[in-house]
Amino acid sequence: MLIPREKPYLQGLNSYYLHLEKFIEHMQGEIGSGGIHCLSNNLEMLVFFSENEIISSLVQEKGGKANFTPSYEVARGSFYSTSFSVQLYQLGPHAIFFWAQMPPFQRAKSALRSTEIPLPDLIFRLKQKHFSGFIDVQLANKPDSGILFFNEGERIGGSFTWGKDGMSTEDEDYNLLLSRVQNGEGIFTFGSFIKDE
Repeated sequence: MLIPREKPYLQGLNSYYLHLEKFIEHMQGEIGSGGIHCLSNNLEMLVFFSENEIISSLVQEKGGKANFTPSYEVARGSFYSTSFSVQLYQLGPHAIFFWAQMPPFQRAKSALRSTEIPLPDLIFRLKQKHFSGFIDVQLANKPDSGILFFNEGERIGGSFTWGKDGMSTEDEDYNLLLSRVQNGEGIFTFGSFIKDE
């Protein structure tokens, strides 16, 4: 499962003490739109909401594929029958619909290091291949990281540990990630969006 890299708005919550509907209703009034990430030993969920409604739910069993559930009731039922660690991400108006409607993706099993290929060179190659998906960039021995999103080879934005709102289209954030990778070592993993047949 892919979650935003920004610092959570709230974290360290336990589902045992939360009433999901009232929690979402309260957060709709407080932050507008966001995503609730729920993690247990064998189940992971994301519930995305806007100011007015619950947009989508994503449920993944351990070792299985993440699937958007057509019904919020699936996530709701799991929330009350399992003990979850809960964190909440604030997502801006542009970001919420991107995250809530992200296509399914296939992760590559192997990773690359910036010592093997510089990040700008990697992005250039992906552009040539009209890549749609993301590069998950983790800085070695540092907590900073970012996710760069692409559509048909074009960079459309990113989520960064120093960012806010869940999606930045600013070159400043992109360039900051590049400089941090150049000043240390980056580890790159990939996810390719799966097109509907």
